[in-house]
Amino acid sequence: MELALITVEKILEMFVILFMGIAIRKCGMIDEASNKRFSGILLNLVSPCVILMSYQIDFDVQLLARLLQTAILTGISFALSIVLANICVKKNGNSDFGVERMAVIYSNCGFMGLPLIEGLLGSEGVFFMTAYITVFNLFVWSHGVMLMSGRASSFAKTMKSLIQPSMIAIFVSLILFITGVRFPSVIANPLSMIGKMNTPLAMLIAGANLADSDLLASLKRPRVYWLSALKLLVVPLITLVELMLLHPDRTVALTVLTAAACPAGTMGTLFALQYHKNGHYASELFAVTTVLSLITVSVMVVLAGVFL
Repeated sequence: MELALITVEKILEMFVILFMGIAIRKCGMIDEASNKRFSGILLNLVSPCVILMSYQIDFDVQLLARLLQTAILTGISFALSIVLANICVKKNGNSDFGVERMAVIYSNCGFMGLPLIEGLLGSEGVFFMTAYITVFNLFVWSHGVMLMSGRASSFAKTMKSLIQPSMIAIFVSLILFITGVRFPSVIANPLSMIGKMNTPLAMLIAGANLADSDLLASLKRPRVYWLSALKLLVVPLITLVELMLLHPDRTVALTVLTAAACPAGTMGTLFALQYHKNGHYASELFAVTTVLSLITVSVMVVLAGVFL
């Protein structure tokens, strides 16, 4: 129950910053172009710094084994989510089935999951979260591309898409972790300071994105609630059952469950725009699930405290 209270507190703190993001966008302090540049800073600088510092710990074979355990559990969770989406979101007469399935399967594990895990579980949680993000990227740049484009992504294209700052940071960090190499303080301290920008910057960006969506109109669409229930309740509940059956390390289990319980990710909107799908609808699903997750993520952590 203590963890649940901490979760509620952390989510409320994050949403306060999110509403600040809405306010500064509505007041014209930042525009859409500025928000995209901030997103680039977050993805290409701040998040890699968080990842690099999370691996600056003494090497332990057990930690490495738990990292691999996280990756395997994440892969199973995504596979189950894909099956669920294929069953519950039909193609027949639905031109937006790709956008809807994408929203159900892939969570906002980078923008919201990483800062939430950092707040709940500290650097150890971030350490395991990197395994979740790695598997997420493998799935989203293969299955996600196929889902939104209607054709399979080549192996070479999938591998090329993985060459991005966060993935490079994970690779470099893993080498440093295994070899026991530590950054000198003149490097570690700036990396740590930049990493501390992660949560506030991510929530300001998310708030600015929400400010550009017609949230009230989205809330009037019954199907949005059905898809939100699949993403925020059914997917994490299936993941919870998976974790109960496999009995992983508790910190690993909480990391995987919390990440799976996060709202629909921004990748859905980005892919929808890239592959000429309904980007406005993808933004609506992102907005509604983000707001509703204030309640549902807390519920999932309470259930985790009871059953894990």
